[in-house]
Amino acid sequence: MKIQKKFFLFMFVMILALLLAACNDGEGGADADTGDKDTGSAEASGNAQGVTDDEILIGHLGPQTGPTAIYDLTRKGVDSYFKYVNENGGVNGRKLKLIAYDDQYQPAKAVQLAQRLVEEDKVFAMVGNVGSANTLAIKDYITDKGVPMVLTGVGLTTLYDPPIKNFMGSGIMNYRLEAEIYLDYAVNKLDAKTLAIAYQDDDLGKEGYQAVKNAIAKYPDAEIVEEVTFLPQDTEFSSQAQKLNKVNPDVVFYFGSPNPAANLKKAMYKIGLTEPAYIVAAVGGNDNNLFNLAGEAVWEGSYSSSIMPNAELFPDDEQVKIFIERFGKDYPKDPLAGFGQYGWGYAQVLVEAIERSGDDLSWDNFLETFYSFDKWEGSLYTSITLGEDNHYAVTSMFMTQAKDGQIQPITGAITIDPATKEIEYED
Repeated sequence: MKIQKKFFLFMFVMILALLLAACNDGEGGADADTGDKDTGSAEASGNAQGVTDDEILIGHLGPQTGPTAIYDLTRKGVDSYFKYVNENGGVNGRKLKLIAYDDQYQPAKAVQLAQRLVEEDKVFAMVGNVGSANTLAIKDYITDKGVPMVLTGVGLTTLYDPPIKNFMGSGIMNYRLEAEIYLDYAVNKLDAKTLAIAYQDDDLGKEGYQAVKNAIAKYPDAEIVEEVTFLPQDTEFSSQAQKLNKVNPDVVFYFGSPNPAANLKKAMYKIGLTEPAYIVAAVGGNDNNLFNLAGEAVWEGSYSSSIMPNAELFPDDEQVKIFIERFGKDYPKDPLAGFGQYGWGYAQVLVEAIERSGDDLSWDNFLETFYSFDKWEGSLYTSITLGEDNHYAVTSMFMTQAKDGQIQPITGAITIDPATKEIEYED
């Protein structure tokens, strides 16, 4: 009996000791595994999530597979620039790590993956997210969480006007501003009288469509004679081509993603509808890969626009040289001109903002840093400007045309004032 009592007393003391040790650990004592001591956590330093002493986590969402997989070149561009920066010492001593997920251009997937990036991966910021509908689907969530969204690859007006604190700039021309320039160019430079609109039946396509519909009244000698719609996954465009053929317009404006742009042009070409000028929104037409998607003869002559120099046409530009060397090394089978350049440009602006933030990588300081960009010319972009009342970032572009297997510039800079909508052509 005495032995049993001693045994139970011994067990009681041991259990009590273990409980006390556990309580001390839970209070964050010197040996507590809170992550602060070894990782340089945000809580310990005052920095936001995704920042350690030697690393910054950056997220990206976009289609890597599916009918709009051409946009995956954006991710590749970001990835390539991060590698270039990391191999040259990182940003203020920290390396960049890209966490990118394939949302297949589907809003429901984008919502799930955005939550994963923010709550599980705990990224510091996102950069270059692709897809209008997808970005709108996560807009409220990201706004509520406060995660910085840097230069999204989306030109929706609602993301930037009025400004949203943590949505810092579009990496492409705003769809409505771009469409107004297209309309002005078609009427005043191409002398177009009859206009047709082909638009993707989603937020991306409707932006450009609505801009042309709203602005057409400023051009009394021009009229819209036909409108056709499609979905981003559509591959058959014979009915749309037939409708356009009946009116034979001077210009067909196209607002949508790349694959349908190629398929509509092929359908038009097949029935001999080759006379109209085919003006394609940059998000759908500013990539040499369109020659492969549509066929070189089919895509020849198509118009679009760009906000940065074509890498294959301006190899001597200092910024382009670095891009060609690095991106060509990382992705030798992909075209140099197009969406890969955009991804590289998005990443350049992000890195510059991180560098300007110095040792304070709180979200408030990081976002405030963007307001110091005033016609900044240190990237592939012609310039980047942001302010408390201007979250557009990009308001100038130049027209391009498909010629001899290349997307070539055909105008100087064309600038639009977001407030007045006045358009100015560079001589």
